[in-house]
Amino acid sequence: MVRLLHNYSRLFQLASILKKIDTISRGITPVRRVLSLFACCFFLFSGPVYADFESEVIDLVNVERDAEGLPPLTYDASLADAARDHSEDMGLQDYFSHTSLDERTARDRIEDAGYTWNAYGENIAAGQPTPEDVIDGWMSSSGHRANILNPNFCDIGVGYAYVADSTYRQYWTQDFGRRSGISSCPETATYTITATAGPGGSIAPQGNIAVDQGSDITFTITPAAGYSVAEVLVDGGAVDIAIIYTFSNVGSSHSIAIEFALNQFPPTADAGPDQDVVEGATVTLDGSQSSDPNDAVVTYQWTQTGGPATTVSDANAVRPTFVAAPITADAAVVFQLTVYDSGGDSDSDTVEITITENEIHTFPDDAITFQTPANSVLGFKPDNGSHLVWLLPLDPESDEITNRNGMPQNLIYGLMDFKIKVDIPGSSTTLTIFLPEPMPQGYKWYKYSQSRGWYDYSSHVSLNGDRTRLSITLVDGGTGDDDRQQNGVIEDPSGLGTADSAVVSGSTASGGGGGGCFIGTLGENFKWWRF
Repeated sequence: MVRLLHNYSRLFQLASILKKIDTISRGITPVRRVLSLFACCFFLFSGPVYADFESEVIDLVNVERDAEGLPPLTYDASLADAARDHSEDMGLQDYFSHTSLDERTARDRIEDAGYTWNAYGENIAAGQPTPEDVIDGWMSSSGHRANILNPNFCDIGVGYAYVADSTYRQYWTQDFGRRSGISSCPETATYTITATAGPGGSIAPQGNIAVDQGSDITFTITPAAGYSVAEVLVDGGAVDIAIIYTFSNVGSSHSIAIEFALNQFPPTADAGPDQDVVEGATVTLDGSQSSDPNDAVVTYQWTQTGGPATTVSDANAVRPTFVAAPITADAAVVFQLTVYDSGGDSDSDTVEITITENEIHTFPDDAITFQTPANSVLGFKPDNGSHLVWLLPLDPESDEITNRNGMPQNLIYGLMDFKIKVDIPGSSTTLTIFLPEPMPQGYKWYKYSQSRGWYDYSSHVSLNGDRTRLSITLVDGGTGDDDRQQNGVIEDPSGLGTADSAVVSGSTASGGGGGGCFIGTLGENFKWWRF
């Protein structure tokens, strides 16, 4: 239905676009003017491909919104007309701005298209060859991401234009809105969560709490002195003992009831057995055998007390990970695990990890070096403020790779499944990869994503002069992060290879324009207003 509306609406745009061509082509030779009119007609009536692109952008936007618990946006023909008009205008007149050359703003275009609003917004981009590329760019920019994930918007229209002789070739516009008279979309239901606590402690908030549909609410459970949590009942059923409980994406009414008991015994910490690993290996600390005889361990706290400085994935996780740091001689890393029960009693235990040098001296001393499945070596070095906390080299032929549709060929170093922890959630980092020999011609950096499958990530990779060092840009929750969550950890399965001969890529067939650089081609975020 969206595609039909897109193609149908182009017939009504022809007159206005031809008028623009007539205006901007005055004063040029008759031959060039005819060519301009021909280009316009070709541009307009190659519509199905453009409509597919526009529909796919809407689908990808709603995937991002769904991941955040937001309702999907609905296609609106008026917003689509305004968006497409602006993309076509930017391409035909070769400019990039929210303000048209005739000084019309996003508001003007939306209103001229017949959309009456009490909230609106606009994103633009240029030079991105595919819907995936443009969504990656927008989602990596806080302002554009805010528009896509704005809970106040109900409707969306997308416009894509390709003009071969323009600066960027590909032009994209998203127009968002909520129509006048619409208070929310969809109308938000309200549910009740009833929270109660027995003698020996409290829960906050307590009583009957009204919660909007799709919202989250967290309850804090506090035992009195000398007591601990004996039972947590959610909707009448027992769940794990905890001192914090969260209802996420609420879609119905619930109850939570807490029972307390005298805290007669402290917990027992167990930091797991000592381990021997090789430099560059992933280490998993294990506190899962810690216990408490009368309630449960509710908090874990890992603290390094000896050895080369190390950063773990999550110091409060039961089983955090880290990658054995670069060393010049065998070393030992010591961690202390402190566990707490719900009553606040604690116990501690230590574990020692002995790291043996891996004898790889090809790369800088501060690079994390390791052996690949192809019997070669690589070096990884995250930039300042980020740390490698997981590294698993995978054999391309192993059963762990289940999706081989579009998988690149000749993964000469295998597939690198790694995680990088950044200091500030949502921030970007650069990972430098050191190669043992120059990267062969024709090779690119490919990524694998659960949602997108295999794809070429080379637009976010730079190469040094002798082709022995790659710098990969990654954004927590955005470009290159497989989990798409701003959670402080970037997940990135990827590797160096060549294109699958069975797959024809359309991303470069229509030209590169502005490439993958969103710094110079993304417009300013347009704010929304409510009246």
